[in-house]
Amino acid sequence: MAQVKAPVLVKPKKKLTDRINIRDFIPFIGLILIVLFFQIISEGTLLSIKNMKLILNQSFALVIGTVSCSFIVAQGDVDFSMGSMVGITAVCAAWTAQVMPVLALPVALVVGLVFGMINGLLYVKFHIPSFVVTLSTLLVLRGLTIFISGGGSVSVPFSMYIYDNSGLKLVVVLGVIAIACFAFNYTKVGKFCKAVGSGAEAAFQSGVPVNKMRIFGYALSATMCGLCGFFNMVRAGSAATNTGNLFETDVLIALVLGGMPLSGGASSKIRCAVIGSLILAVLANGLVFWNINEKLQQGIKGVVFLVAVWLTFDKRNAQVIK
Repeated sequence: MAQVKAPVLVKPKKKLTDRINIRDFIPFIGLILIVLFFQIISEGTLLSIKNMKLILNQSFALVIGTVSCSFIVAQGDVDFSMGSMVGITAVCAAWTAQVMPVLALPVALVVGLVFGMINGLLYVKFHIPSFVVTLSTLLVLRGLTIFISGGGSVSVPFSMYIYDNSGLKLVVVLGVIAIACFAFNYTKVGKFCKAVGSGAEAAFQSGVPVNKMRIFGYALSATMCGLCGFFNMVRAGSAATNTGNLFETDVLIALVLGGMPLSGGASSKIRCAVIGSLILAVLANGLVFWNINEKLQQGIKGVVFLVAVWLTFDKRNAQVIK
């Protein structure tokens, strides 16, 4: 009798679209389209050297803010106090600069670190949701900023303007991005942050120091806000009660534009922060070329934000921010 051969099971080949997540390319495509559009609208002025320096000055603090906030968002948390953090550190640095300019930056960083630790401790020790803690801190720090500045502005010595240098800012922002990328992708810090975002309980059972990582995230973000506050103060020549106003909103919009999942987890990437910041900076700069007034610009940003959420939001991995 002839032997009957067993049927050979052939695994179906995966389609290219199954292996490549189209959502990952949407921010890249969006950045290219926005640059091309405003390059045409501005008749080639957008990518001129002079305007590129302007974009660097506009996006400097935003890039640093979004990159540092990525370590919080990767854990599924959020920080709404970043704008007030920039304000309080800028005012403290301005007062210090009047007495001893060399200590202005260290003071800004230390003040940010202290308030960031407070944010993290309130969240971890009292189990208060992160958005409640940081919203409360936003109001408290803004009140402190108004009190310390006397309800007005604090000017800085003329010698501080030396730090308002495009070359220095480029070195600083590239350094921050490089260090953040290395820490996020090749050290336990990044792995632990993403593990907490994927599931805090499972991460804790696996030996991840969940509470320490959350405190670390807020401490890092606030310290970098201190860096932003210092350069903001230098660029403006003073620190006022509205310094850093709505900074946290721009950071959140930039993260979403870059494709960062607000639920955190393994899909979180530093490149999302960088790309989103560049998109928002080019958009803001391009709208000026288009003669759009400031109030209408805010409305356009809101529409772009909604479209970005619609294009990148994954309902299967949806999760309420902790």
